[in-house]
Amino acid sequence: MATPTVSGFIGAVIIRPVVVAINSLVLASLMSYVIAERLDWRPITVCVTCDILAVGIDHFKDQKNVISACGAAVEQRFASLFFLTRMFLVLNASLLVIALCQGSPKMTIVTALFTTPAFLWATPLNPRGIGAVIRRFLPAKHGQEVGYSSSIPGTPFVIKRVPGMKAIFNGIIRGCGIFFVVHSSLQASWKSDFNALPWTIIEIVIWSTVNRIVHSVMTDVRDFDEDEKAGVPTIPVLLGSPFKTRILLTVSQAAVLMASLGNPYILGSSCFMIALVWILGKDSPKVSFFLSIHSQSIFIVMYTVIRCWSL
Repeated sequence: MATPTVSGFIGAVIIRPVVVAINSLVLASLMSYVIAERLDWRPITVCVTCDILAVGIDHFKDQKNVISACGAAVEQRFASLFFLTRMFLVLNASLLVIALCQGSPKMTIVTALFTTPAFLWATPLNPRGIGAVIRRFLPAKHGQEVGYSSSIPGTPFVIKRVPGMKAIFNGIIRGCGIFFVVHSSLQASWKSDFNALPWTIIEIVIWSTVNRIVHSVMTDVRDFDEDEKAGVPTIPVLLGSPFKTRILLTVSQAAVLMASLGNPYILGSSCFMIALVWILGKDSPKVSFFLSIHSQSIFIVMYTVIRCWSL
């Protein structure tokens, strides 16, 4: 087992969550502008802090387990970093609570709906325990009629280990979730009279969802050998080949490209993502995958610069 490093810890627990959150910052800002022609800080803050908390907590748990396994001496060396990380997460949790308190109850409900799977991403869940909670809200007679308890398996499961669904869950949470959080805060119809050409909200949601799914599958292609040996049921492992996976990802991005011919920014982003699908692989450094995370952000920022320049 390799000895944990300070730079590795900071990169996993601080830098990567922030990098992921920047994409949500840019995307939530675009959605807020397209829906209501203004930037609402509340849903943007919610999306950014939820990303940092979900990714940061997950990576912090992993890093802490690795460091603890190295012995008390190594764990003591990281004690100050553990404290700073907890303060960083508490700060983001506080900002999240403030933003939710300033928003509508609907935004809080939507946020909880989409972020709960993200926070429970790597947590073993007991279906019978969940079923016991649900039964409390069902009439006793109804529960007996449907045989609720006997039909629920007792084997715990992990959300990100559901066969082939890790990337799809990721895309739905980060693609559709950001839209619904922003929309619930603005309390405005996405069919408003404001026309932010060349953008339409439906195109943005589809583009975001597919983009996040493709990025997640690309990281699984990178880890194909390890996942295959460990029996992790990712899409590349289920397909049995990184090449077949790349074909599938190319077709998915090409479909988005063909559906968005009127938007040069989505066209450019999709072409860029297709190129990354074939360029990045198991030998590519992990930092290079930041390009796929921000394949949307780059072109949204480009749109913003051109828009500001033309005013």
